[in-house]
Amino acid sequence: MSSKPIKNNKKLYNLKVVRYLAKHRKRLPLILYIALLTAATIYVSFRGGNFSYVLFYVVLLYPFVSLVIILASFFSIRIYQDIDGRLLYKNREVSFEFVIENIGFIPISGIRLYHDEATSFRDDFTMERLKLLPGEKIRIDTKLTCKYAGGYEAGVLRMSMSDMFGIMHLGFNIKSFLRVNVLPSVTDIARADVNMVLENRLYRSNVISLDTYEDYPGNELRKYAAGDPLNRVHWKNYARSGRMMVRLPDRAESDMPGLVLIPKEDEDRRQHFISRDFFLEYVISIVWYFTEQKKPLLIYYYNGGVKNAIISGVDSFQKFYMEELGRINVMPAEDEEKELMESVISGGTTLIFCEADMKLETM
Repeated sequence: MSSKPIKNNKKLYNLKVVRYLAKHRKRLPLILYIALLTAATIYVSFRGGNFSYVLFYVVLLYPFVSLVIILASFFSIRIYQDIDGRLLYKNREVSFEFVIENIGFIPISGIRLYHDEATSFRDDFTMERLKLLPGEKIRIDTKLTCKYAGGYEAGVLRMSMSDMFGIMHLGFNIKSFLRVNVLPSVTDIARADVNMVLENRLYRSNVISLDTYEDYPGNELRKYAAGDPLNRVHWKNYARSGRMMVRLPDRAESDMPGLVLIPKEDEDRRQHFISRDFFLEYVISIVWYFTEQKKPLLIYYYNGGVKNAIISGVDSFQKFYMEELGRINVMPAEDEEKELMESVISGGTTLIFCEADMKLETM
């Protein structure tokens, strides 16, 4: 009889054991502790004596002592992290500095650092378990990349600590996180959709540049909204009634196409990263389309009130891209969204882009 099937079965069994241990290796210290506590309990029950009781109480109290040591170690750790600037570009590396120090009097082991999927490091030091002697400091210099556009916390966000045997684990949020605003890539992903919308609506191409306004006032007024230019305020009406009103634009200005932006909130952090990244990239693609066509665009969004921005050239596009795009992050309430829509004064094609369904529509 050949022994080859027996050897193959033995190798297969060993492989299954290795895979099982690898899958449950995090639970192995706890399983061993429970087994040791059970053995100590049985030993003290049948043998008695000083040694058995000392052994029993040492094993029994170990988790509580470890918990106290971990908490004390947490207050002995100082963490510092920094990057070059807080305004970053998507998928572009920046210099990152991370420092962790033990200012206490006891050694600290089993330190793990964590970041979420929006951040990546050239040399991922978070894969290692760190140990710190009293007064020891570890400094790490590497490169950080933010993979999604939007405003969020980057770098190392959480840490966990464990006892020397890996039985007790406690996780903590890091207070010294990095709040960044990541700019999206400028692409043409919205070009086809914008072309389709403009083909279906009458779009007047002969629109004057609106860096300045006409000197003569219009007859119609509306309530002042944050972001309205001061030269539009009807000051005589304000002096008479105390209410700030602005004049509606003339015919030439109202023919400018408008873009209404409505973001949304997402409880799922990962889905929020993905949807906001696409939302911002799509928005800047729309704005860049009109900039390339040399046609002005009036943008409306809500952030503590109705805000607007006029894009009439490369300079205003750059200002919107660098400064105002990051402010489009607050989902308006139902009444605020109504206020946003009522503030639209464009008599030309008005585009609406809502993050909830990611559809480009018209009013």
